[in-house]
Amino acid sequence: MKILLAVLLSGAASAAVACSTPMFRFALERWEADPYRLIIFTDEELTADQQQAVTAFRQYERYGFRNPPLVVEQVEVSKVTNLSALVWAEISTCRGAPSVALLYPSVTRNNEAVWNDKLSVNAFNRIIMSPARLETATRLLGGDAAVWLLFRGKYPEENRAVRDLLDEELSALGKSIVYNEDFLQLAKEAGVEVPALMFSVLEVDPDDPQEAVLMAILTRLFPEAAAQSGPVVVPVFGQGRGAVLMMDELIAGEYIRDVAEFLIGACSCEVKELNPGFDLFIPVDWIGGITQEYVFDAELPPLTSPSAGMGALPGAANRTFGTAEQAGHRLFGAVLGISIVIVLGGLVGATWMLLRKNRNHESF
Repeated sequence: MKILLAVLLSGAASAAVACSTPMFRFALERWEADPYRLIIFTDEELTADQQQAVTAFRQYERYGFRNPPLVVEQVEVSKVTNLSALVWAEISTCRGAPSVALLYPSVTRNNEAVWNDKLSVNAFNRIIMSPARLETATRLLGGDAAVWLLFRGKYPEENRAVRDLLDEELSALGKSIVYNEDFLQLAKEAGVEVPALMFSVLEVDPDDPQEAVLMAILTRLFPEAAAQSGPVVVPVFGQGRGAVLMMDELIAGEYIRDVAEFLIGACSCEVKELNPGFDLFIPVDWIGGITQEYVFDAELPPLTSPSAGMGALPGAANRTFGTAEQAGHRLFGAVLGISIVIVLGGLVGATWMLLRKNRNHESF
């Protein structure tokens, strides 16, 4: 864990092209999240509920995303080959068909199943979105440089101590840290006001069933976190990218400041694969949610979301939950608002409208 943090703070490969845009902002605008993989295993004719789930999953690999957040493969268990055969051998000992298995992006070269579930609309709900992932996306697109996910440990006093530390350090950083001069000059020349520097903390209950998939993503990548009794911190930036996983002695003011300064500093390397970090599965239309570009000096085409002008998918929900204010974000992709999701109610059924809003949250 210390090695990973050291690599993060040492900067990226010097041979790569650099720019003056702050790391967190360059990542949000240019580092598209790597697609996770989903394998659907079947053995007979599907029920109406199961077919609805298949249709819903497939929406995420083709509808309105410049870079689809999910790659879906459907295979009969009698015809599994190569990767599907390996995954089926892994999950079939505890689950029969029809079922689904979520895998990390292929770029990770990790072909273990992150999560497996029976094929159903409920499984779609669990895998696609959760309150913490949705709130993280909303905050990042709302302007936060990073959302510091605080996964609570077993002991309340330790959780409170870590929360107090994060609040203190991030509050101070929000007042003292500044953008680099080149970025400020380019923004001035473009007639654009630079974004306010904001960090926020989002506490997550690791035992919350709605966050089971998020926890599986983290603990499969970092097995030591699964056995951790104390709190765990993951600063998330860009399009849902975890900068590093921090626990024990790494949750200290020195490291919090270093990570924050790394994210606010000029992008030392534009090549995502040459930078440390890991993508969480937060399938929203990130590009469609960006209302102002801040990458001024990179020779790249302007951002264009395939969802622009497309509107909501059929059956989009018109309900909201929580306290929110109207904003211009077009994050229709978070739960896609299709009719089968509305049946689930609550979290997923309300997402279409929620993702057009900025929820009030603690910012520094």
